[in-house]
Amino acid sequence: MPAVVLSACPGSPAPSGLEQRNATPTPVPQDSPSNPPKGPSGGPSAGPAPAATPSPPAAVPGQLTAEPPAGTELIPVRLALKEGSVYQITTIAMVSFTSVKPSGFAREERIELDQCEGEGDARHCRLSHSYVHFEAEPPNGRIFEGDERKVDKLVTRHTLRSNGARDGETEVSGPAEQQSSPEGLALHEVHRFFCIRFPDVPIGVGAKWKDVCHMRTGGVVDTREVIWELTRVSTDEQGRRRADFTYLGNYLAPGEQSPRTGTVQGILHFFLDVGEPHLIKEQIVTRRDPQSRFETVTSATYQFGKFSTDKQGKPIVVRSDGEPFPEAAPAVDANMTPAPTAKSPKKQPKTKPAEKPAAK
Repeated sequence: MPAVVLSACPGSPAPSGLEQRNATPTPVPQDSPSNPPKGPSGGPSAGPAPAATPSPPAAVPGQLTAEPPAGTELIPVRLALKEGSVYQITTIAMVSFTSVKPSGFAREERIELDQCEGEGDARHCRLSHSYVHFEAEPPNGRIFEGDERKVDKLVTRHTLRSNGARDGETEVSGPAEQQSSPEGLALHEVHRFFCIRFPDVPIGVGAKWKDVCHMRTGGVVDTREVIWELTRVSTDEQGRRRADFTYLGNYLAPGEQSPRTGTVQGILHFFLDVGEPHLIKEQIVTRRDPQSRFETVTSATYQFGKFSTDKQGKPIVVRSDGEPFPEAAPAVDANMTPAPTAKSPKKQPKTKPAEKPAAK
């Protein structure tokens, strides 16, 4: 995996050294705004956390909280869930703290789908997730890597439905010491398809729905209570449709002394016709104490790729819709089995340039 500098998203592990070193995160609204602020591209603004607004009416996850305007074209949105799909998800993130130099990290994960059954709304598969590679940069990279090593050899599995919902508890397998640790036990609640969720009915631009989900972020399993919205549907030169989905809401993560609360907002770029996620951009802003001046801001990008083969039959990684990435993706091992988490490569010593021959 090429070295990358990214921004880590620390929800701050329960007994994490990162929590001990950095002061409390920034105060965040306690209510989930139902209308996320938009940036120039139609996605959520990357600016400061939005002001608090009244919570939307209580709703079952996936149930609409707002209908699209009358006359809007309604589209059924579902994950394709193709049998045998193998995804490579690359995360690049940056974690910044008040009065502390920000740190970045990069992670590679693998997701495999099998035992798929049903069609349409009834479609579901078994999802298997494993960690492949992790790198982080100073000054907090050592702490990030320590958090990663607590679960890096565990494999998690759960049923994934075509609307993105997780069915049942997540199964955890791997070394006994990691399984029985607090970090390993917390994985029984984690959603491994990055909390993507669609409503159970056809929708149009302007539709909104609620979801509650758990991801492992910054060394802990967090809770996200968000409002999703279909904000844009577009068509490319080949006539293929894409959709932008934004989400915004409350964020809660365990802390060593007290929970970290804040907001989470993001945008999902989705290949609508093929039912595959392309890219998620997300920002989390937290404070441990609403009165504190110190906050933690995590900005992360999750890139979805899928394993395929080139014309010579060699395994490669392409976009989730099957198209090549703008730049050639690195080749992968033929067996495509998860590699152990590796430490950041050591810097190579600089070589002394050869001396020029003396002039005659």
